[in-house]
Amino acid sequence: MLQTFFFDSAASQSHSPALWVDERLYSYGEIETRARRVSAGLAAVARTGDARRCLLFGHRSVAAYVGVLGILDAGMAYVPLNPKMPAARIAAIIEQSGAPLMLVDRRCAASLDEVPSLLDERPRIFLLDEDADEPHLPSVAAAPPLLPAAPYARHQGTVHDLAYILFTSGSTGAPKGVPITHANADAYVTGQLQLAGKVRDARYVQFCELSFDPSVHDMFVCWANGGCLYVPDTVDPVYNADFIKRHEITHWNSVPSVAGFMQQMRKLTPGAFPSVRLSLFGGEPLPRSLALAWMQAAPNSRVLNMYGPTEATIACTCFEVTAGFLDDPQHTVMPLGWALPGVELMIVDAELEPVAAEQTGELLIGGPQLAGGYLSPDEAGNGRFVAKTYPGRREQRWYRSCDAARATTQHGIVFQGRLDTQVKILGNRVELEEVEHVVQTCSHAALCAVIPWPLDEAGRATGLVAFVTNAQVEIALVLRACRQRLPVYAVPQRIVAIDAFPLNVNGKIDRMALAGQCARGTFSTRDLCQTPATNSQPSSRMNALMSCLEKQAL
Repeated sequence: MLQTFFFDSAASQSHSPALWVDERLYSYGEIETRARRVSAGLAAVARTGDARRCLLFGHRSVAAYVGVLGILDAGMAYVPLNPKMPAARIAAIIEQSGAPLMLVDRRCAASLDEVPSLLDERPRIFLLDEDADEPHLPSVAAAPPLLPAAPYARHQGTVHDLAYILFTSGSTGAPKGVPITHANADAYVTGQLQLAGKVRDARYVQFCELSFDPSVHDMFVCWANGGCLYVPDTVDPVYNADFIKRHEITHWNSVPSVAGFMQQMRKLTPGAFPSVRLSLFGGEPLPRSLALAWMQAAPNSRVLNMYGPTEATIACTCFEVTAGFLDDPQHTVMPLGWALPGVELMIVDAELEPVAAEQTGELLIGGPQLAGGYLSPDEAGNGRFVAKTYPGRREQRWYRSCDAARATTQHGIVFQGRLDTQVKILGNRVELEEVEHVVQTCSHAALCAVIPWPLDEAGRATGLVAFVTNAQVEIALVLRACRQRLPVYAVPQRIVAIDAFPLNVNGKIDRMALAGQCARGTFSTRDLCQTPATNSQPSSRMNALMSCLEKQAL
């Protein structure tokens, strides 16, 4: 069970540091005591019903981390809510989750007035903080245990129970839930321990919110290693460079963009981070220039480029970056590498038949980390989970990643782009169809198209531009509505009203022509921009976008 990675370490090193957050250090024993109290409280309040899922609405506070462990220890799956998301999106996730209980920390309690008002049926809400002054919310940790006179017994579940449910961008205009079992998570954590081994006095750092699956790696790989998790207050590049030095961080895990911002602020100076022993990057392409700068800044660290969709539990491939690989300037972006322990990969054509060696096709993922499907049985994306046997392959069930890739002998799997309209914005999954659905609904436009723009030097999208055919559209109102329904990274930076869309030879919207308009900066005078207009972009960035849009035009 996922939580046993923490509790086993707590049993053997109760006085060792487990968590640093809000300028305070907590031992394994302290966190265990609090988590057991939350677990007992949940068992008490849920004894009259069948509560198998519990929402967790918290910032990265000690209460939120205690909540994760307490929910798991009570035999429930935790469903984290990102407090930075718009209230309408949070409400949509709550309704889809079907969770009857919600735990909130002190910081998020103030947001409860807006979210529940959007729900037809609100869950029972309990406060995680025992000493918080919230008269309208009972504290779950203060709830009476089932058997006050008897010692608390840990919940006995099975590895097939759900451990957590994360929600990703959905192509239908609503987020979709990905349920991950204890078996899925255990396979990943166990594989990571095999990959990296144990480091004495390990100090991990966590930048992402609990609603993103790298947080599961940060927490449970750290605690399985007997390490201490350090949680900075911000992702500010200047602050984080000092944070690494001050706390002598040994394990780093982030999207490349986080390190990229540090590079822009000239914080990746040679030898800046001698304490770092293992650096993991994932969620978006890792460019050669950034890998070089990071290896110089953290000269004692192994650097691993990780890849994997949420549906395959955090990561399923790994490529170890070496100085020899970086010596070749033709290696502009790091490969995806090879399968992690237990994972099987296939590259197939449109008929799901294996392609020839070195040929490009769609990447299939199989193995014990693979989720059973999406939370909703009606989710159209469930068609991506397919059953098929291949000679010489153990797995009979696969996930169609919609990532184009090819297998190489020297560098493993090499990413070749997307086969659908999904993009990554600063490491976050964004379905362009979801954004288009929201923009079209809010603008009442007959047609809408959203493209990733601008791109950085590695071809990674850093924003979105939306085009609509509605001469009367109130762009400021549309942007305001987008902010109320979409995560901040998915809100278009610019909305452009045009008379008619250019069409390609197939009669579809010519997204490459729209991208050319972005590159030239030839926008309508009626558009509204949140960031300064860009008059030109390097041809390499344009080529990367064209490659992506060509696949979407077919």
